[in-house]
Order: sequence, then structure tokens, then C-alpha cells
Amino acid sequence: MEDFEHELARMMRATQADTPFEDQHRRRLQAGVRARRRARTVWMATGSALTIAGLGVGLEVLPSASAQGGPAVPHHRPTSTTAPVPLPTRTCTTVPVPSPAHTSTTVPVPIPTRTCTTVPSPVPTPSSPAK
Repeated sequence: MEDFEHELARMMRATQADTPFEDQHRRRLQAGVRARRRARTVWMATGSALTIAGLGVGLEVLPSASAQGGPAVPHHRPTSTTAPVPLPTRTCTTVPVPSPAHTSTTVPVPIPTRTCTTVPSPVPTPSSPAK
């Protein structure tokens, strides 16, 4: 029982009270105490049911999560460097290619051809971490 209920019960039973509670007040107070007890019981039962449901869901999810064949070892992630990665250099030249001789009255226009070469950039050497 709570302190309020103890005090209320003491006041209702006390013979030293100047004016005892009337029957209608006594019934209202007892109904209030019963309502508080019912509310507390419902609150505790709801909390217990939610706790049990949460544990049941957790126990169902945990075995299925480990049975999915997830990796046991964490994946290695690439390390980032502070130095920028050099880009390969690319040089392009445009060379006109003559078209074959035509017998028509129009003058052939040479079609330019673009030739590009890529020079690979040097691969950065990994630095060993200082210990």
C-alpha cells in the first residue's frame, strides 16, 4: 500500500477523529482506493506483458540474424591517404586523314582522326604506420 492509502485507512479507523466520515464519503473513498489498486494492477500487468513480448521478439530475431550467414570476420576497409592520387596524363592529337579520290564534281573534305595516348601515373607506395 502507498502512504496515502495507509493514512486514509488510519483516518477511517481512528476513533479519535473529531468528526467521523459519513457513509457516503466512506464509500467514495473506498471506491477511490479500489480504483487506484485496479489502475496500478493494470499498469503492472501491461508492463509485464510488453516486457515478455519484447523478449520474445528479441529471442526470435537474434537466432535468425545469426543464421543468415553473415560474415564472422569484419571486412577490411580501404585506408585513406592524405596525399592526392595522381591522375594519368592524356595527350591527344588530331590528324587529318585524306579520303580516297572521287570522280564526282564535289571536293572531298578530309575527316580528322583523333589519336589519344595515356601515360600511366606512378603508383604510390604504401607507407608503413609508425609504432
